[in-house]
Amino acid sequence: MPRTRSYAKRVKILKYVKAGERWRFANVVEKSGKVVRDHVFIAGRDEHHPEGTYYIEWYEVGNRRRRKAVPDFCELTDQARRKAIEIEAMRAGVMEIQAARATAPVNAIPVHTRVPGLAVGAAIDKYLEFIENHRSRRTYLTYRFTLDKLFRESCRTPNVDDVSRDDILEFMTHCYKQGLGNRTVYDKLVVVLQMFKTIR
Repeated sequence: MPRTRSYAKRVKILKYVKAGERWRFANVVEKSGKVVRDHVFIAGRDEHHPEGTYYIEWYEVGNRRRRKAVPDFCELTDQARRKAIEIEAMRAGVMEIQAARATAPVNAIPVHTRVPGLAVGAAIDKYLEFIENHRSRRTYLTYRFTLDKLFRESCRTPNVDDVSRDDILEFMTHCYKQGLGNRTVYDKLVVVLQMFKTIR
C-alpha cells in the first residue's frame, strides 16, 4: 500500500473521509513532496475525497497516539513540520511535554538545556567530532555547515545552559537570511536539537 512521507518519521498527515458507508482516516497522496489536495489512498488506490478534515498524527512519550485537526489546507504542511520540531525538541530535552501538548508555535519553544558550564563552542566541537567519527563524510560536512557556521554565527549566548528560545529564533532567522527555504531551515533546526540531545 502506498505510504505518504512523515516529517522526521514521527508526524503523519491524514484526512478523515467517508469511504463507502463509514468514515475513516486515510493517508494523503503526495507528489513531488507536496500534498495533493483532496486526494487520499483507499485500499491502495488514489481516490478524490473533497469531504472531511485533515489531521496530523504523532506519538508521544509512552507510545500514545495523538491527532490534531488542521482545518486550513494551506497550514497543513507547516503544522506537520512544526509538530515534528516540537517532538525533536522534547526528545532533545529542550522543550517541555506540556508545552508541546498545547501545540506551541516554534517561536514559543522554551529551551532549558541541562549541561551546566559547557560552552556552546565546545559543545559544537565535541558533537562534530562525534559525527566525524561515526557518520558518513557527507553527513559530517552537512552538520559542520549547520553547526560550525550557521549556529555558531547566530548564537551569542556563551554557555549551553543559558541558551534560550531567542537563540533558536535567531538561528532560524539567520538561516532565512542566508536564503534557505522552510524545509531546509527545519532540517537544520533538527540538527541543532539533536546536538542538544546528545550533549545534555
